[in-house]
Amino acid sequence: MKQPIRLFGIGLLTAGIIMLGVYFITNGSTQTADSLSDKELVALVEDKGYHVLTNSEYVAVSVDEAKTTAAKNEEQPETKAKSAEEDSKNKEESDKPKSDQDSKKDEGQKEEKDKQKRDEKKEKDKKTYTLKIEEGKPSSDISEKLEKNGIIDDASKFNDYLEDNDYSKKVQLGEFKVSSDMSLYEIAEAITR
Repeated sequence: MKQPIRLFGIGLLTAGIIMLGVYFITNGSTQTADSLSDKELVALVEDKGYHVLTNSEYVAVSVDEAKTTAAKNEEQPETKAKSAEEDSKNKEESDKPKSDQDSKKDEGQKEEKDKQKRDEKKEKDKKTYTLKIEEGKPSSDISEKLEKNGIIDDASKFNDYLEDNDYSKKVQLGEFKVSSDMSLYEIAEAITR
């Protein structure tokens, strides 16, 4: 019984020595992230094909992304109605022969009118609300108030956004003016100051 235990111990010792040797031989060339400066880390990450953003750049990108998403969602119903109108107008116009210059002028005027209509519709659809936050009010109640007043579309989505980005703990007491054209980020920033 002594001999198998002794051989097992010698095997473990040998394996440990081999692993220690391999560790020191291969690990000498690698550097840890702690030993590299910020500039070296950024250069290393950019060499691998990634982009590095500061916090302010990231916030700006996320706000722009939210605005473009909202704009796309607003334009989708309008484009269906516009395409039907354009089809009927195109049929009428195809019956009448026009010169190239006249048609270009008409197209430019149509685009201007469409743009004006969209701007007017956005202004009409824009809702403003003065949100009053009292002591002890949870963020879920705030989200529900905003949804009931047409400022946001989904209360649970806004509440999840507040919790995921640690805004739910930073909500301030007071009255805040919010509007339906604000992004989730902008509303969260407004109520947390």
